[in-house]
Amino acid sequence: MATTVVRDGIIWTGGASPQVHARRDLVIENGTVAAIEPAFRGRADTEIDAGGCLVVPGLVNAHVHAGCSPHIRGMTEDAAIPKTGAYYHALGSVLTMGYQQLSRDEFAALMEWDCIAMLAGGATTIVEENFGGHDIWIELVEKLGFRSDLGLTYPNSVASIGYIKDGKIVMGDPGDIGAMFQAGLKLHETHNGKFDDRLRIHLSPHGPDTVPEEILRETRKACDRLGVNANLHLAQHLEERNTIAKKSGGKTSIEFLDSLGFLGPHVMGMHVTFVEKGDIGILARTRTNVVHGSYRKAKEALISPFWDFVAGGVNVAIATDSFSHDMIQDLRFAAMLGKIRNKDVGTPNASQVLACATAGAATALRRPDLGHIGIGARGDIAVIDLGSPFNSPVYDPLRSLVYYSSARDIRWTLVDGKPVTKNGQVLGTDMNAVRQRAHAAAERLWMLAEKDGLLPKDRFHHDHGHTH
Repeated sequence: MATTVVRDGIIWTGGASPQVHARRDLVIENGTVAAIEPAFRGRADTEIDAGGCLVVPGLVNAHVHAGCSPHIRGMTEDAAIPKTGAYYHALGSVLTMGYQQLSRDEFAALMEWDCIAMLAGGATTIVEENFGGHDIWIELVEKLGFRSDLGLTYPNSVASIGYIKDGKIVMGDPGDIGAMFQAGLKLHETHNGKFDDRLRIHLSPHGPDTVPEEILRETRKACDRLGVNANLHLAQHLEERNTIAKKSGGKTSIEFLDSLGFLGPHVMGMHVTFVEKGDIGILARTRTNVVHGSYRKAKEALISPFWDFVAGGVNVAIATDSFSHDMIQDLRFAAMLGKIRNKDVGTPNASQVLACATAGAATALRRPDLGHIGIGARGDIAVIDLGSPFNSPVYDPLRSLVYYSSARDIRWTLVDGKPVTKNGQVLGTDMNAVRQRAHAAAERLWMLAEKDGLLPKDRFHHDHGHTH
């Protein structure tokens, strides 16, 4: 029986009744939490010094698209997008080119570099909605030791969910969406529970506006039959709202899915920004989960109604989505933008947003063994240094984490008691070698995109590290 001891930390247990234990040892035996005590004197195979650190349940990054981030960071952050569209619409052409033009090795480098950012950003569990390279992702789960919940998005191409052409949003060929749904079922059959149950498979219909009604109904039946989740983009932009209203006689996206019997505790809806009267009540009644991406929506000059969901009895998880993966940053944005929207300094508070990224996400994933540090829970842990000039001295450890820390303060993350990251380094890979491969792949893609006129005109070109 392998034993890991995290010594002398400030332990926030999370869960239904969170407690804070100062200067305690956390004992993880055979992958699960065995004890929290003042000074553990038993045998330890692995010891981690957490003195001066906050120890919290492993953070769950509840919605990402691996491989979509590295080569488009900084590309359209300051650019206008159509009023009915989303941030990704401005990037659709370049993202599509990446999937089509890069070799498997090049795309694998981008995907691993993206994964490194997610892990260094504090996540121990990553919920991946995959548009391509799912086999690469599965290899990374095995190699790097993190926990993942994976779904094949259908339709399975970025172009098919919309891109900008001549100033308008157009939709590419979605292909055979039914076949893609069946591929997701096959992936569940062959891979669910692999790597000592670190990999689980869910279903991933892209959204109510891009998936035919009959396939949404079949997805719901499969979820009931297999006991799996369905994760989708929901109420994320006006283009979706207008499409749904037109085909449903004026219903909102949430009303439309409720009329299909699609909603329930098995559903994780990402974004949920454009909601109307009655929508929050439907989500609460059906126990549908919301995944909140505060930083991602702020890039569109939007604030999603995070606190409205929490106050309305809706379970909420936290996600970085794509483009930036510092989970602590997303906790801070959720709290700060939530206060601005509510015009209330007191809500949401630090413990509430941290609860969403731990117990809230575990509830959404239907994983009672995650999201808390309790006896029998999985040994998924994050250790955050509270001794930097930015986050110390410490009056309240949770506020120091949420309002003053960043991913750079994460000293360790563990999954099943086994270290996954240490001092910003992802274990089990050569980060420098991956960086070089990912940068080379991005440079080649940018060259191809520039030839096709797909890059923004205001780009600062660089040569040998010098801007001009």
